[in-house]
This record gives sequence, structure tokens and C-alpha cells, in this order.
Amino acid sequence: MMGDEYDTSCNTWGATMAGNAPRADSVIIAGAGPAGLAAALALAGRGVRSVVLDTGNGTPRAGSRACGLEASTLAFVYDLTGTRLDGAAEPWGVQRIRRRGRDVPQPAAEPEAPVRYGLSQQRLERALLDAAHASPLVTTAWRHRIESVEQDETSVTVLARGPGGPVRFRAQWLVGCDGARSVVRRAVDVRFPGRPRVDRLLCADVKVRLPRRITATALVPPDPSLADEPASPDVGGPATPWLFVDPPFHRGGTVLAQPLPDDVWRLTWQLPMAHGVAKAAEETRVIPVTGDPADPKRIAARVRSVLRTLDALSPEPDTSEDPAHDLLWSGEYEVHQRLARRFRVGRVLLAGDAAHLVHPSAADAVELGLQDVRNLAWKLAFTLRGYAPIRLLETYHGERRGAARRRLALGEDALHFLAPASPAQKVGRRLTLMGARGKGTTLRRLDPRGPAANTSGPDYTGSPLLTPGPGVGEWIRDVEVFRADGAEGWLSECLDRGLVVLLIAPGIEVWHGGGWREAGLMPRLRGRLDKLAAPAELVVTPDYPGATAHTILLIRPDGYIAAHLPPDHLDILEQSIDRARGAGH
Repeated sequence: MMGDEYDTSCNTWGATMAGNAPRADSVIIAGAGPAGLAAALALAGRGVRSVVLDTGNGTPRAGSRACGLEASTLAFVYDLTGTRLDGAAEPWGVQRIRRRGRDVPQPAAEPEAPVRYGLSQQRLERALLDAAHASPLVTTAWRHRIESVEQDETSVTVLARGPGGPVRFRAQWLVGCDGARSVVRRAVDVRFPGRPRVDRLLCADVKVRLPRRITATALVPPDPSLADEPASPDVGGPATPWLFVDPPFHRGGTVLAQPLPDDVWRLTWQLPMAHGVAKAAEETRVIPVTGDPADPKRIAARVRSVLRTLDALSPEPDTSEDPAHDLLWSGEYEVHQRLARRFRVGRVLLAGDAAHLVHPSAADAVELGLQDVRNLAWKLAFTLRGYAPIRLLETYHGERRGAARRRLALGEDALHFLAPASPAQKVGRRLTLMGARGKGTTLRRLDPRGPAANTSGPDYTGSPLLTPGPGVGEWIRDVEVFRADGAEGWLSECLDRGLVVLLIAPGIEVWHGGGWREAGLMPRLRGRLDKLAAPAELVVTPDYPGATAHTILLIRPDGYIAAHLPPDHLDILEQSIDRARGAGH
């Protein structure tokens, strides 16, 4: 039985439409987790229609789960969800570390350390779902299990089984965001090598009133570079996450305490690997396992021990009784490190956990998945609209797989500290905590806010889309800009229209009216941009960090700098733009 056929050129279900050709702006997305929903919304923001297939019923999963986002990624999901995440994120300061009840001196954070925010995955999924339901360009098909994937030179056909039986979906592209056990990845025969069961964690969300910003002894002052970073719109200064290494209440292991909004703390215990080996553990990053460590009474005892310690670190501790608290959620997981061989096979692309599994000490799964989507969405839209050749999508594989590979390496480094497997690694951890080895290098690896997250340079350095130059491949600094229509705003607000050409013109802010639009390089720049095959907006700012007067910055739609051109290199701007859209030679 062939069943019904659903062509993504329509937004409603209908009878068999085998004769209809798939529209050029249609994408099938497998999986309605954060990566899948974000992909649908990011494509919708660029006018691309999509249908999201998922085996669930449209209800967000309970618990904070993956809960740490970098500032640029948080800004990305804010753009996708509007005001739905107001008050949902807690900014985190420098992670503090205690070993056996004593504070460990923290190396001073390097300048430009990225800010991270605590955001519950449950709240993120709820906001993304609400935004998807409100978008006329996003269709969701719940309780649909993918059974097969077929592709040819022009389209992809997905056979899924839903409540009414088998249904065929057709589109130009398929994005597999269907998790660690990805059916899409298996359908295109992509291997998923790596290391299974590298760590085992017990996580819990606890509602308790404790100080959010704790000053410990023998610690460096807060990172002054945070003042230049975008702040969450709903909270003040950064809160303090804590890493407890070999504490009295959890000998031989580590415990991580991360503050979330609404008086919630996310607590994570490292558990011995000898207990509760999960079936099919070689195929997934986080599989719930059952057994004694997850017993409610033992969880309650673990929670009380951590909360007593956190309360004791406050300026006015109350040691007379345990802090009053409610256990909101708990889950036990095994952690794996894996990387797909390919992120693109023909018209099928992989993102999120379907493409990579990384230890959360190096990057939260949701963080990496959203980074994948931010990189992929504009490339898909450019390809579908005819602004770029199909080979632009091959750079998604190169850029994002390289970024995930570097995160995997950081995860392996952190595992030597968090879960030392040999006597030498145990001695190395002890010496590192004592400050006797590498001047705190490993300690910096423990905090994804620190420079260790960028030890290999900007994520996309070396990409064929970039014109070599200072700062190329880095995420933009969000500065105030003047747009060609005279409007004032922020650079990040310009990214939804395509490429951005940013001219640094000191003194532009003192011009009255629109006279600046005819001054200096502006007429020549506008003339060149009007002839381009891809949309590009010209904006002006009086100053940009690291750029001299009259410098031109070419910025990709995902917010990364593609070219840094001196004023006397205006002749290669068009070449840089062609290169950024994958049309360069």
C-alpha cells in the first residue's frame, strides 16, 4: 500500500499527489527536538517552507537536560522565538572549583572569554514549539516514524508511518535531526564511529532558595571582558556555577551545580561506570539507565549533601537545618563520544545528535545542534533561492564536522580530569588542582566559558568560504549600525536579509539627515552590491573592535566574518562575496 503522499509545497494534508513536483523552497526535517525545530524556524525566517516529522506527540520532554548555551547561540534562539524566552536564561560567571572542601585558585580568564547562559531544555523546546505552531511556513507531523529514505538528483522522498498509516513526503532536501539513534543517518549508510560509555551522569533539577552569586576565597576577580558581551534581558550579573572535585559527600567523583532561573539548580553527579550498563549504549549519547543510584531515597540524600555545601558557601550560611527544597526532575544517563563520517550525503544532511555526540564538559548537545542549524539554514536558503550553487552545502560538512571534531578533542582532555582511567591520570588531576602542572591549563578546559573552548582558533578558520584576513572566521561583535534607509539598529538585526557589508566610517554619527549615504565609498559600494547575484545589505558603523577607519567587513548570514578588507582592496569585494556564497573558483 502506497498510502497518502504529502508534498511540502502544500501546508495541509491531502490525497495522493504523485504528479506534483516538489517546490524549490521545501525541506523535510526529521526530529522535533531543539535542533529540528530551530532548523524549521530558521528556514521560515528566510521564507523557506518545511515539514517536521517526529515520533512524539508535541509535548516537551521534562527536565533541564542540556542546559548551557553560549551568548551568540542564545541570541540566535531569541531571534527564532521572539519574546517567548524572556526570563528563561541565567547568565553564568566563571565556574568555581572546590576539591575536598577547599577552594581551588582559578586561573584568570583570558580576554574575549565567551559568556554562557543556563537555559532549561524543557523551556527551550516549549518556546520553539510555540513559535513553530505560529509560523505559516512550518508544518508539524506528530507520531510519524520514518521507515525509508530515497533520493534522486532533484528531490528526497521519505516514507513515514503515522496514525493513519504510511505516508510519503517529498521535498528538495532532508535534514536529519532525529537524535543519536538517527534513522536518517542509517538510511544513507553513514558510519558513526567513536567511544561508547565514556562517562555516566545522574542529573537533577532542584528548586531551592540559595545565593546565586557566591564569592569564594582565593579566587580571582570576575572577568572584566564580560562588560562588553550582550547581557540577558531578564537578569543582572552572572551567577556562579560550582564544580566539586572529590568532595566529602561524593568521594572519587565530581559534582556540578549550575544555577537556573526561578530558584532552580541543576545538579549533576558523576557515577561509577560499573553499574547499570545500558543496552544499545554503543548507539546513543544519553540513554536513561535504571538501578540503585537512581533510587529516590539515594537521590534525596545526594541532593541534601550538595545543597548543604552550597548553603555553607553563602555569606550568611544557615547550618541548623537542610535548605528547604523540591526535587523537580531527575535522570540517569550514559555519555558517549561519536562523530558521523559525513554530514551530507546527496540531498540529505545531518545535524545535532544525529551527527555528533560530545561529552557535556566540552559542549552541551543542544549548543552544538543549534550551531549546526545556524550554519546550515542560510546555506540551504541560498541554494534553494538560486543565490548559490549546490556545492555551498558541502561546506556545511567541512565547517561543522571540523568544529565538532575539535569539541570531541576537548571532551577527551576533560575526561582525563573528570574520569581518570589510570593512576597517571589520577596523579595528573591532583597535581593540576594543586596548580603544579601546566599553570591551570586543564582547569581552563573544565569551563566551556574559558579560552580552552577556542584553543584551535575560530571555528571556521580555513573554510573555503573565507577570504584570509584578521578576525576572519570569528563571530561578530554586535555594534550599533546605520542602515541605507536611514534606520539605526544593531548589526545582529541585519543578518536575516542575506550577506552584510559593514563599512567602518568614523564620525558617521554626527551627520544629519541622509547625507552620509552619498559620501566617500558609499556610492561605489552600493553600485557594486546592486549587481550581485545574492542579496547583500550595506550598513555603516563609526567603530568596530580591531578594524581601522574605512575597513570593509563582509559578514555571513550566520554572523561570522567572511572577509576583512582594507579600503584599498575594494576591487576584491565581489570576489570575496562570490567566495562566501560558494561560487568562487
